[in-house]
Amino acid sequence: MNGVAMTLRERRLRALGVEPLRLRRHVVGAVVEPPVVQDAAPVAAQQATMPVATSIRKLALQPDTTELADPALSKMYAALTEAVGKAGLQRVRVCDVRDDPAAAVMVFGAAAVPEGVPLVRVLRVDPLSVLHADRERKRLLWERLQALGRGD
Repeated sequence: MNGVAMTLRERRLRALGVEPLRLRRHVVGAVVEPPVVQDAAPVAAQQATMPVATSIRKLALQPDTTELADPALSKMYAALTEAVGKAGLQRVRVCDVRDDPAAAVMVFGAAAVPEGVPLVRVLRVDPLSVLHADRERKRLLWERLQALGRGD
């Protein structure tokens, strides 16, 4: 039971962007892999379609403007724009992505894909309303941002 509580605690801390402290030594057989491994196949497939020489270091966010009318979703979008920098990426405007091979656009929900941006550099994610309602999807989005920041 204590192991389950520790796992939940570690997931919560990682979702907040904090690496939990390890106060005890781990037994090699008891190491639990993070849940990111489950989602590695779609990310790996997406990265396989991208050119090898290009890595994403800059990110622009393209929200669905109809969702931003809701104050809660607007506040969450503002937090997501701050999270881009915390994940190790540079925030840029959508219009700057067109000419920069190191930049990508994250498109939320039904938002239109920006003109002139190659589809390889367009990352589709769930609508803001879905992310607001589902903490697990929000956590997966944060892990995806961190992976982009690390260059994975």
